[in-house]
Amino acid sequence: MGALIGRRHEQADLEEYCRSHKAELVCVYGRRRVGKTYLVDSTFRNKLAFSVTGSQDKRTSTQLTIFRRALAQFGDQEAMRVRTWFDAFDHLRLLVDSDGVRRYGQRRVLFLDEFPWLAGKRSDFLVAFADFWNSWASKQDDVMVVICGSATSWIIKNLFENTGSMYDRITRRIYIAPFSLHETEQLVSSLGLGWDRQTVLQAYLVFGGLPYYLHMLDRRLSLAQNINELCLDTQAPLRDEVPRLMEATLSDSPIHRDVLRILSQAKRGVHRTAIARAVGTNGDSLKRALDDFEKCGYIRRYKNPYERYRPSIYQLVDPFLLFSFKLMDEDPIEDWVAFEGSPAYYTWRGNAFEVACLAHIPQIKQGLGIASVQTTCFPWSSTHSSPGAQVDLAIERKDAVTDLCEMKCTDEPFVVTQEVARSLNRKRAVFREESGTRNAVHLALVSASGVAPSVHVGDLAAVLTADDLFAF
Repeated sequence: MGALIGRRHEQADLEEYCRSHKAELVCVYGRRRVGKTYLVDSTFRNKLAFSVTGSQDKRTSTQLTIFRRALAQFGDQEAMRVRTWFDAFDHLRLLVDSDGVRRYGQRRVLFLDEFPWLAGKRSDFLVAFADFWNSWASKQDDVMVVICGSATSWIIKNLFENTGSMYDRITRRIYIAPFSLHETEQLVSSLGLGWDRQTVLQAYLVFGGLPYYLHMLDRRLSLAQNINELCLDTQAPLRDEVPRLMEATLSDSPIHRDVLRILSQAKRGVHRTAIARAVGTNGDSLKRALDDFEKCGYIRRYKNPYERYRPSIYQLVDPFLLFSFKLMDEDPIEDWVAFEGSPAYYTWRGNAFEVACLAHIPQIKQGLGIASVQTTCFPWSSTHSSPGAQVDLAIERKDAVTDLCEMKCTDEPFVVTQEVARSLNRKRAVFREESGTRNAVHLALVSASGVAPSVHVGDLAAVLTADDLFAF
């Protein structure tokens, strides 16, 4: 196993919980392909007292077979006698309580990976696990149980929000987010790809900060060739990744895919009422789909504080899902080199760059010199002006300043022409008028390739570049 890239805080948390001198039930969660299992394996290496990984096969019989084999692998000679989940956890208790069990320091660490898959549907797994934890494991000061899963919405509903036998039983939570650009650059460097920051940024716009996808990159190929081989070719391994993702972590229902498709077409998000009209329902199925996506981190919900009644707006913020729906599903492309430079390419890239910026608001605030200032961040659109006015990102600050950020992803340094300056100043004027804000309103530009010298750059309070987004 190679050196762990990033995840230093998360790994430090796991190690700290090992030193707590009390029973710990730790939940490591996050979207599929984000590196949860790799983190746990890298931390504990070969010193786990027990480890099992659930199967995507939903049958209880399959999960029990996997659990029996894991018990046998760790030394339970009677494992094949297990018939029920209560049997399984009785055997696990005896195994972990036996002499010679593996330890991580003074700890007996148990790892149940893909926990929601183990639970399955119409299974008493969760009841049996709760009994195992409540009646025995929670009373062992040297036992640490780590559970992990990609079905984030399931984990939140069935573990964090459980009102039954698992109520308030999780002692620690570790959320694993996709890599930042800084971490993506570290991983790309460790893979020997030799890419500059603009290429790393382009890769991030396609694959997001997902280590699993990034590890698939072939250093012998260009980024364009990698995109073709991994995503666009007929037998590309990621060509059907979205259906697999949906099946593995969510309900693979038509409404889920419809919602994602609608959000992929809207740059700044869609009001819930508009989503309901498009899918033909505003009932529980829509609520469940939006809730699932938000909990998985695929979409975000925000409100425009200046919009009447402040309705919820939902926005797709997962780069790989945006790429998949726009360029592999809605209007599929066949060759990346032929696609680059087309109008559709620039439309996708501009949208994807805004999504990347939303994932790096802490870095943007740092670049603006307001890292410690409390803020509210949201895209903004005029509801009255003609022609309309839109702001990619408004950052309202507690120090009575609002930064209006424009995002630009261009091949060459962006040129702030007189026309661009006039447009930005008009947006500021419309924002002031419609919001009625008493804040000072500053203009800021986030340009992936920087800016070219121009007398009109002086109209901007700040200019940030890709280097600012790559900040640690």
